[in-house]
Amino acid sequence: MIVIGSEYVAFEPVKLYDFNKYNIKDRDFIAVKNRREAVFANANGVKFIVCDSLSLARQLQALANDYLFDSKIAVVVADDMELEDAIDARIDAAIYKNVIF
Repeated sequence: MIVIGSEYVAFEPVKLYDFNKYNIKDRDFIAVKNRREAVFANANGVKFIVCDSLSLARQLQALANDYLFDSKIAVVVADDMELEDAIDARIDAAIYKNVIF
């Protein structure tokens, strides 16, 4: 698992962009709201497809595994307990909320 924003791992602040046709090109972190947006983000080479709910992250991770996405699925977490939930769900990455701008 990739962890961004923990005090135990060096990190850079994350600039998170909302999904739209202008932002899905040449961006590393795109926030998506559904599977369709995730598929388009992956098709455009987004490095991290980010969602704010573990439920959606689980759906996207299954989709990414089935279709062999090049993009990583990331979920926003508030604390170490939510990180544990993401670990249990086998999500590719977790981004702590406090490092997103």
